[in-house]
Amino acid sequence: MKEGRVRQTQEERRDESEQRMLAAGLRLVAEHGPEKLTLTEVGKSAGYSRGLPAHHFGSREQYLKALASHVAIEFDQTLASAGFVSGLDAVLKITRAVLTQLHAHPSRGLATHVVLADARRDQALSEDIAGLRDKTLALLASHIREGIRSAEIRSNVSPEIASLLIAAGICGLIDSWLADPGFSIATAGDQLIDMIEHALSAETATSRSTGVESKVG
Repeated sequence: MKEGRVRQTQEERRDESEQRMLAAGLRLVAEHGPEKLTLTEVGKSAGYSRGLPAHHFGSREQYLKALASHVAIEFDQTLASAGFVSGLDAVLKITRAVLTQLHAHPSRGLATHVVLADARRDQALSEDIAGLRDKTLALLASHIREGIRSAEIRSNVSPEIASLLIAAGICGLIDSWLADPGFSIATAGDQLIDMIEHALSAETATSRSTGVESKVG
C-alpha cells in the first residue's frame, strides 16, 4: 500500500513537471516563436535542470508535438468558455473570453497568441496549429456573416478582413502584456471590445448616419 502511494506521488510529480515545462515552452514560443526554442531554455524557464525536458520528452521534435497538442487543448477550452452564441455577440464574447483567460488561466491566453499570431504557415508551431488559426478566423468570419444577415452588423463589413483585424488586436494586447507585466490587459481589453462593437454594429452606424443628417440639416 505504501509503495502504491509512493508510485502515485511520483506520477503526480511527473505530470506536474511536464505541465510546467509545457507552460514554460508556451510562453517562450509566444515571446520568440518556435524556431528559436531549445529544450535547455525550456528546462531553465520551468525551474528545472537543463536536461529534464530531454529526459521527459526525448527530443525537441517530440516536445514540440506535445506542446502543439497542449496549445490546441488550451485554445479549445478558451473558445468553449465563450458559450453557444452567434453573430456580433459571439465575436465580442470570443474576444472577451481570450483576454479574460490571461488572468484566470494565463496559459490559455498565451495559447491563443500562439495560434493567431503568425500567418506564415512555415513559422507555425505545427501544421495542425496553422490549421487551427485558419479555422478560428473562419469561425469569426462566419459569426460576422450571421450578424450581417440578422442586420446587427453593418452590411459593408468584410467578414474576412474584420476577423483578421480582431485577431491582430488580440495579439497586439497580448504582446504588450508579455513585454510589460504591469500592462493592464483588462482596461485595454475593454477598450478593444468597445472598438470592435462600435466598428461592426449596424445600430452604431445608424446612429452615426442620423447624427450627421441632423447636423447637416
